Amino acid sequence: MCRSLLLAASLLISVLAQADGMPDAPPAPTPPVPSTPPPATPGSWPVPDAQPAAYAVLIVSRARLDTGTACDIDLYVQDQKVSRLQPEGEIALNLPPGETSLRLVTANSGLCHGGLEPLRAQSVLLRAGEVRKFRIANSESGLYLMPVSSGS
Repeated sequence: MCRSLLLAASLLISVLAQADGMPDAPPAPTPPVPSTPPPATPGSWPVPDAQPAAYAVLIVSRARLDTGTACDIDLYVQDQKVSRLQPEGEIALNLPPGETSLRLVTANSGLCHGGLEPLRAQSVLLRAGEVRKFRIANSESGLYLMPVSSGS
């Protein structure tokens, strides 16, 4: 019993010594402080780390009457249908950089019968971070995408 009292007393002394900061007691380890971002000011959006854009933006517009048809037009990217554009319609797509195949087809809806025009595709080279604008136009050989200058 005397031994357990002695052990308890020495344990109590070491705990008190650490709490008082006595020099003979080893310092208690401090937990690591996690680095936290500074608090955002009220009403502001958090700013993500600046990462380079890993995609290009392709904007296809049907804003003018250059198509020669009131029918909806299906847009295919890499032979996958991605959108149906109605008159005055527009779509913006995030696409991976590189060469991309684009194709336009008159939609099979209502009085419109698609699939009669040639299935020719256009190829566009996109760079990461680039924004490219195109407008749907019509020629003797069918629908195609016409580049739009950045000033238009």
